[in-house]
Amino acid sequence: MPRVSVIMPVRNAGPWLAESLGSIEDQSEQDWELIAVDDGSSDDSVDLLRAHAARDRRISVLGASSHGGGIVNALNAALARVRSPLTARMDADDVCDRDRLALQCGALEADDTLFAVTCRVRPFPDSRLRDGMVRYFDWQHSLSAPEEFARDRFVESPLLHPSVAMRSQVLTETLEGWRDVAWPEDWDLFSRAFEAGLKIRRLPETLYSWRLHAGQATRCDDRYSEDSFRAARVHFLARALRARAIGAQPGARERDLWVMGAGPVGKKLGKALLAEGIDAAGFVDVDPKKIGGRVDHEGRGWPVIGNAEFRRLAPRPFALAAVGAAGGRQQIRELLEGWGWRESEDFYVAA
Repeated sequence: MPRVSVIMPVRNAGPWLAESLGSIEDQSEQDWELIAVDDGSSDDSVDLLRAHAARDRRISVLGASSHGGGIVNALNAALARVRSPLTARMDADDVCDRDRLALQCGALEADDTLFAVTCRVRPFPDSRLRDGMVRYFDWQHSLSAPEEFARDRFVESPLLHPSVAMRSQVLTETLEGWRDVAWPEDWDLFSRAFEAGLKIRRLPETLYSWRLHAGQATRCDDRYSEDSFRAARVHFLARALRARAIGAQPGARERDLWVMGAGPVGKKLGKALLAEGIDAAGFVDVDPKKIGGRVDHEGRGWPVIGNAEFRRLAPRPFALAAVGAAGGRQQIRELLEGWGWRESEDFYVAA
């Protein structure tokens, strides 16, 4: 039984595959197995995989016929072959630091309360790095402790999928692997983990390099579109609110829901939640031009009020922060915490 099993879906990764495999072969932790799964490659990826497997018996290759196609089926096919109590993800176009497996395995073995461990990530090359990506990774890297991940789970996907090492049994039995859904399979997996109360921690070291290129799935697959991310957010947010009888149908709810932010982000979120059966009581905004107005949608009209009026509402409602402007998330947190409101108990942040 190896110390850790690495699973790698592969699709037309020929230009980068040798470097990616080499970064696993050169790990300081040498007690590993790598399960690579072809996901319908039309280049020389399969030949490269087989050549490496012929030289290193720790590498096994599953052909495209071993699953039904698509990254979710490829991941689950690999998971079914895992022999280690720990499973690490890896993408075929990325590169690992040589101490990645040793440090992530050590962290999981030292703390049995953790489901998964991630690390800091370096996106490369710099020529493809844009301001939005920089902000995204700055936000990701600000989350280290399990409670920070759980707190921000509705904002964006708080960790990079292939940078993670997980407990195999929990991944297989509790979460039942990956699901084929209309949104990113990774945010779906981790959202279900947070929903189940599982803990994830980030190591302070930069142990994973994420390659940016025109052909990566995050740029080409509709499941990684803005609309798909919103669908994932709304699905799990509605489940969390419904479980606490917040914003539910009249007669079933214990607390009213108010969306803080009557701009484009807040409006889209409020409308999407309504489609999931969660009806906000209204919107809260700081813009005097919006206060006193209404947000109309398919016959439903929501009032827009200011912070002062919102604070006076009784019984205390539940707030959902949804402001897209830079710094808005932190400003709303500081405002509500200054009122004595508690995050997760009195409000969620969802943008």
